[in-house]
Amino acid sequence: MIRGEVRLEEGKLLGSGESITLPPELAQIGDKELSHPYFWSAFTMIGSPW
Repeated sequence: MIRGEVRLEEGKLLGSGESITLPPELAQIGDKELSHPYFWSAFTMIGSPW
């Protein structure tokens, strides 16, 4: 996510050569780049036990 490899585009979650169609509630968010720490920092905190 930090490198911009995962993004929301045209109602789909794109990354690693795969795409997942989002439910209508999430598809209405629009296109977003997910490289901002707001989106990935929780994964870093939970995934790193120190």
